Amino acid sequence: MGHYSEEKLLLYSEGCVDERLEKDIEEHLLICEDCRDRYIQIVECYHMDGIENQISSQFTDNVMKRIKTDSDRKKAGKRKKVTPEVFLYYVAAACITIMLSCNGILDSLVSGFSDMTTSIARTPARIEQRVPNGWTEKLAEDTSTLISKLKPQIVEKE
Repeated sequence: MGHYSEEKLLLYSEGCVDERLEKDIEEHLLICEDCRDRYIQIVECYHMDGIENQISSQFTDNVMKRIKTDSDRKKAGKRKKVTPEVFLYYVAAACITIMLSCNGILDSLVSGFSDMTTSIARTPARIEQRVPNGWTEKLAEDTSTLISKLKPQIVEKE
């Protein structure tokens, strides 16, 4: 596809083209750098002339001052809020610990933990008691007898 004329690009910038042509021009502007540059020049020449008079010369400075003061306020507000929240969490954790200690819940948790560790330590001994000695030899013997029974059946089929 060729390049679009300045007239079509001007009509496109003013929104005076049909939907199909508008879609085609948009897709072309995404691909073609030359037409995109010409379109930007058209927009700057025809649509930006009167805008400079509408915006004051101090507009940029005023916006930058506002941004700076807003960001300073947000930073100051965040610093003040963080410290009391962290302190509040520590106080809440301490209160919960004291309540649990008074009720004896922590003692039962600690004793339960020690019971659990001793039972875990005893588990291998229980397994050794339940499994009889020589089970590997028995497994090997059973496997060899099964294979010896299957060999004659395989030979007969051949």
